[in-house]
Amino acid sequence: MAEAEGRKLGKNSAAELLGDWRAAERDLAAAKETSTTAELAAAAAEEALVAAKETSDAAHLSSEASARAEQSAKRTAKAAEMTAVAASQDKGEAADALERAAEAESAAGDRFRDAQRKGFDQEPRTPDGGDG
Repeated sequence: MAEAEGRKLGKNSAAELLGDWRAAERDLAAAKETSTTAELAAAAAEEALVAAKETSDAAHLSSEASARAEQSAKRTAKAAEMTAVAASQDKGEAADALERAAEAESAAGDRFRDAQRKGFDQEPRTPDGGDG
C-alpha cells in the first residue's frame, strides 16, 4: 500500500526522496566498508611484500653461508689430510727413534754387564775416553 501511494505521489515526493536518501546511506556504508577492506588488503599486501623480500634475503644469506661452510669443510679436510700425512711420517720417525733407542739401551746394558763380569776397569778414564 505504501508503494502504491508512493507511486501516486510521483517524482520528488517525500517518500521517493527519503528512499533515495536511505539507498544512498546504504551505498555510502558499503563503500566505507569496501574502502576499509581495501586498505587492510593493501596493508596485508605490503606486509607480504616485506616478508617476501626478507625471505629472499634470508635464502640468499643461507645459500652464501652454505657455500662458505662447504669451502671451510674442504679446507678442513685438506688440513686434516696434511696432518694425517705428517702424523704418519712422525709415527714412522718415532718408530725408528724407538728402535734406535732400544738398541742403544740394549748395547749400553750389554756393555755394563760385560764390564761388571770383568770387575770394571780399575784405572779411571780421562774425559776424552782414554786411559788416565
